[in-house]
Amino acid sequence: MVATATRIRTSFVLGAAAGTVIAALAMTPRGAAFRPSPEETSADGMVVSARFPTRRILPGVQDQNLAVTITAPPAADLSLGRPPLSLAIVIDRSGSMHGPPIENAKAAALSMLRQLDGRDAFAVVTYSSGARTVVAMQRATEAGKAAARAAIETIDDDGGTCISCGLDTAGAELARSPIADGLRRILLISDGQANEGVYDRDELAQLASATAERGASISTVGVGLDFDEATMRRLAEVGRGNYYFVEDTVALSTMFGRELATLSQTVAQDVRLIVRPEQLGGQPVRIAEAYGYPMLRTADGVIVPVADLRAGETRKVVLRLQLAAPRGDELVVAHAEVSWRSVADGTRHRARAAATVDVVDDPAAVAASVDAAATQAVEKALSARALEDAAAAYEHEGLPAAQQVLDRRAQAVRAAASYLDHDTVEALDAASSRARDGFARAPEQAKKAASVDAHELAR
Repeated sequence: MVATATRIRTSFVLGAAAGTVIAALAMTPRGAAFRPSPEETSADGMVVSARFPTRRILPGVQDQNLAVTITAPPAADLSLGRPPLSLAIVIDRSGSMHGPPIENAKAAALSMLRQLDGRDAFAVVTYSSGARTVVAMQRATEAGKAAARAAIETIDDDGGTCISCGLDTAGAELARSPIADGLRRILLISDGQANEGVYDRDELAQLASATAERGASISTVGVGLDFDEATMRRLAEVGRGNYYFVEDTVALSTMFGRELATLSQTVAQDVRLIVRPEQLGGQPVRIAEAYGYPMLRTADGVIVPVADLRAGETRKVVLRLQLAAPRGDELVVAHAEVSWRSVADGTRHRARAAATVDVVDDPAAVAASVDAAATQAVEKALSARALEDAAAAYEHEGLPAAQQVLDRRAQAVRAAASYLDHDTVEALDAASSRARDGFARAPEQAKKAASVDAHELAR
């Protein structure tokens, strides 16, 4: 409760910190911005850049948002076909899944099994007050899938919700996969809140993170309107997977197909962004947070786990830095390194980029140095944060407070609109409008939808 309230107050500070950039945007006519060629580095097909919203900043103590962009190798790397997959489908069978929800979950699992072939392996796990392995990890042969279909049909609903039980059992099944290489993924479905086993959000996140460290990423599916969206989203984030919201379980089969399509195009796994800040004028640069991502502090910086990347996919990570800027040209503020494991051969690779900035006294020079691509990434990240803050404001202070958060963000987007592409402006406006209308009409649904929108915008 206290942590959420603190987060709401923090949003006001972030809004003030963004004022310098917004003022710069307002001072500069459309088309007059300084748009330097992206300072990018490329290694083994992975392209990395690290840029600020303006190429120049004013001196002094301040917050600055750094946009790191990661683009995966192109589809040519998939010439040998998709990688083999070890998949554990984890189905909530607690009492609240009675009737159509459990039947639709079973149908979706069967649909996904039909799309696997002999290259793949799979297991099916259910959980309620405990966990049960319905189908042990095995090759996706026709005989194996036929036996699995019969076993899945026997799943029924009963008991509480022990998410940790399902994750533990799924991890153990994946460890027994007959496939040595390829991708490993847990697909976790829940319609409720963890109330047995490990149910503390931080402890569940630690379990998911440890599972991902062992090579199994986790995608989560929140079903209906009663699940804990904060926990399910966080499990996907620390688990380096995807996060979905399905209000009606009829849509599960479509979502499962989307997940499998994503996996079939994956070229980079166990992706990590390592950011090491420099000192400016003898003062250390501090990384305060990574919007929409978990962040692990190390002795010389931070590590941000990033979900597996599809061929040609671009992922953005925006970090808030606290710094004291002395005057100078081409100051190196931080170093960004992306580390990943190639799906093709299992080898680890690295690509690096440096974030630099000029510190000047002239506000007009700052205004003339807007980087449109970095500004776009930052505006998406700040809009994602606003959706989270609006949900928290609604929970603790009511509808007017939530709408106030969204209105402030809409004003900021309008101020930056000259530097955003049309699709981005429409996407940000649509997400804000959905949340604003949703909190007024159907708040529980709006909270779930805002959580998904925030997850996607931050990336």
